[in-house]
Amino acid sequence: MRPTIKNIALELQLAVSTVSRALNGSYGVHPKTIERVQQKARELGYVPDLGAQQLAGKRSNFIGVFSPEFDFEATPEFAELFPPMHKALRLLGKDVLVFSVPFFDYEPGKLEQWVALRNLSGIIVLPGFGRDHPMLLEALVLEMPCVNFSGACGPRCSTFTGGDHLGGKQAGAYLGELGHLRVGILSGPESLRICRDRYLGFREGYEQSTGYSPPDMPMAFGDFSGASGGSGALELWRENPDITAIFCMNDLMAMGAVAALSEAGVRIPEELSVIGYDGAFFTAYTNPPLTTIRHPYERLGERAVELLMDLIDGGTGLVFDGLPPQLIRRRTTSPYMNEDAAGKTTDAV
Repeated sequence: MRPTIKNIALELQLAVSTVSRALNGSYGVHPKTIERVQQKARELGYVPDLGAQQLAGKRSNFIGVFSPEFDFEATPEFAELFPPMHKALRLLGKDVLVFSVPFFDYEPGKLEQWVALRNLSGIIVLPGFGRDHPMLLEALVLEMPCVNFSGACGPRCSTFTGGDHLGGKQAGAYLGELGHLRVGILSGPESLRICRDRYLGFREGYEQSTGYSPPDMPMAFGDFSGASGGSGALELWRENPDITAIFCMNDLMAMGAVAALSEAGVRIPEELSVIGYDGAFFTAYTNPPLTTIRHPYERLGERAVELLMDLIDGGTGLVFDGLPPQLIRRRTTSPYMNEDAAGKTTDAV
């Protein structure tokens, strides 16, 4: 006789409804309980009745994860966020399909085609897309269970927010505490919400730390690539020789800035402090190791899955106020030193 859900429930002394939710990946079951149920199902040789599931109108187990595709260096969010997401989805019995989506040349209607063709039951959109990106707007119209990091929210769409402002605030407060009175900003594209949030947070933290509200902060713009970070940092340094620190909106631009400035003869951090943003794992191995802001990617990935499961189970979209990021102090920042003490050589560039 083929084992049933009731047999599993009896063996584990759990309610049949709990076992059913664990096997179907429904929201609200503890991951350890899911592991116990799945292990016992394997031991007993339990096989789900797929025909019955179809007759009951059960949804598919496919979850789509959408990552932006750029023509330049990629940002590290996929490598940081995807593993904890994938693990959490796997524990829920979900299968993951990854889609690389052209950031600039998205074909209208493509999301609807992917959802129908692959029978997706929900989607997670990784950072990089703006809230007004055509794919996110399409997700809102389709009312597809969706979780994103871009600020797009609707009846069936949840989003993360808040973390970028707080991360920028931590960076501003830290450079203020180090005594830097003239700071340059190396931003990503102006149109992106994360850049605006990080900048406003930086100013707030800097002003609270120093008690000083600068009328302006020198600013250059890049595209999040290391090359744009290098050129943008040199532009800031040449046009504003009095700056003593640069806040970069991501780690790749910060790494490019350190490389280009060092090649030009600028000593990091003795003459110029540099702080990045993202907290990618490889920033610990740059020369010198990069000071940065790191979001708790592991917990964010797990929380994204929790929010998506809630939407799939009939919940409504919400704005989740992020999770506190962490300032990682390393060796590209140091207290401000005056020109005589630092031996500053502005003519190096």
